[in-house]
Amino acid sequence: MPIAYDIAVKSISKDEFYEIDYKVMGLAFAIHREMGRLWNEKIYQNELAARCREAGFEHVKTEVPIHLSYRDFRKTYYVDILINNGVVYEMKTAQALTGEHRQQTLNYLFLLGLQRGKLINMQPASVEHYFVSTKITPERRFATTINDSAWQNRDEDSVWLKELMKNLIREWGAFLGNSLFYDAICHFRGGAENVIRKIEIRRGANVLGIQKIHMLNSDIAFKISSITKGKSSYEQHLRKFIRFASLKGLQWINFHHNSIAFKTVLP
Repeated sequence: MPIAYDIAVKSISKDEFYEIDYKVMGLAFAIHREMGRLWNEKIYQNELAARCREAGFEHVKTEVPIHLSYRDFRKTYYVDILINNGVVYEMKTAQALTGEHRQQTLNYLFLLGLQRGKLINMQPASVEHYFVSTKITPERRFATTINDSAWQNRDEDSVWLKELMKNLIREWGAFLGNSLFYDAICHFRGGAENVIRKIEIRRGANVLGIQKIHMLNSDIAFKISSITKGKSSYEQHLRKFIRFASLKGLQWINFHHNSIAFKTVLP
């Protein structure tokens, strides 16, 4: 199975979620008061899970694995806490919650086919928490549309990349983090050292420095993004990127929700 987990997840209604969350957050605030804010995520995760069990929740699991695969590529994500097989909790010890934390939690919801979860950050002076929800169903995640009319198969590597990405999207669906697809590409190219290369950045005869770039070969780079607004402006920046990196082109794959565009960007 391209997406697999060892539990039977179930959908939780909004009312059920709020009833569970009211009790869980009460426990999280109590932990913060009693233990302080200087511990790592794992300690808070284990303590919150233990208190949830003591409070009478029947199903409380930690480090719940979600397995993704394609051919011989394997990647496993771990959900911090799953309560009643239907509510995801992610524990953080950061200065502040970020969009990246939210995207991570959404990824778990998408992969499990669930709608509701919660981010809890224990490091601030007062517990920071953020409700994460989605209306995107598994059916919608796999109802993808691909537009490759602006893609040019400039070499065998470009043909390979387009075919691989289409297969991965077919297996895993849309709305997932871009890093997953980068990891798969690196795997099938024999490792990150064959994909992420240090490129000299120049303006004329002046060497401005070195930057790591995802490369298909010595001439063509590639980029996976999730740009939903300002795509034309972003494309102009890609052209500037190509010029200063002295590349012949860049193969761009952009996820706009479940609409995916494959485009070749030239200097």
